[in-house]
Amino acid sequence: MSLIYDLHCHTNLSDGVLSPAELVQRAAHFGVQQLAITDHDTIAALAPARAAITEQQLSVNLINGVELSCRWHNHEIHLVALNFDPEHADLLQLLAQQQQQRRERYAAMVARLDYLGLAIMPPEVDQLTMPTRKHLADALVAQGKVSSVEAAFQRYLGAGKLAYIKAQWVELEQAIAAVKAAGGSTVIAHPHAYQLSNKWLRRLFSEAKAAGLDAIEVAIGAQAPGQREALALMANELELAASVGSDFHAPLRWRELGKNLCLPPSCVPIWAQWQANNR
Repeated sequence: MSLIYDLHCHTNLSDGVLSPAELVQRAAHFGVQQLAITDHDTIAALAPARAAITEQQLSVNLINGVELSCRWHNHEIHLVALNFDPEHADLLQLLAQQQQQRRERYAAMVARLDYLGLAIMPPEVDQLTMPTRKHLADALVAQGKVSSVEAAFQRYLGAGKLAYIKAQWVELEQAIAAVKAAGGSTVIAHPHAYQLSNKWLRRLFSEAKAAGLDAIEVAIGAQAPGQREALALMANELELAASVGSDFHAPLRWRELGKNLCLPPSCVPIWAQWQANNR
């Protein structure tokens, strides 16, 4: 039987709900043998997840991962970094910069919500490993300001909304360079989430490849009909590898660890490159 890979998921050390130990336990339960935890701009979950795998003798191989928020032509693009040296100086410096940007943005959005008359008392920055807009959305819901997390983003926290603060993320090319310096592989995450036309998607992939991009996330847990095949075609045409990821944040019926992540047979999996490098 083929191994089950899931190379994009989140713990409660960024905007997921499960602890690192709970996440790897769930991955083992659902038969995921190759797992990458890709929290936003932090690798804090890797050590406790690896410890839980060892202590509980779980049949899960943990691959180093992180999801980096990047700038590209005035768009926010997410880059999944995989299989890197977690102690490399270039990568650690980049993560420190991203984390500081997150803390400053979080504080600015709290101030904006206060200005709007929404004194929601969210978790303090120093109480969070990695503050995200999801923490603010949860606070808005918990204190009855909105009915759901989705409503919080639609009314206040989404791009262009009342409390939105644009972040000054690292440029995509710089992020790719830092990951490559750390010996890692780079993947454009959930390409259709950016609402780009096919022309702009192709431009994104082409420019990122010129900067060193390795792969496109082709198989995603929840996709519209035809999207997987379209991404596979672009990956093949541009000679990019393909990656898979549920983008799991919480137990939900339509987005589960390892579920519905089969690549089209024409794709070259990103892990084939790792296997070739290890020969």
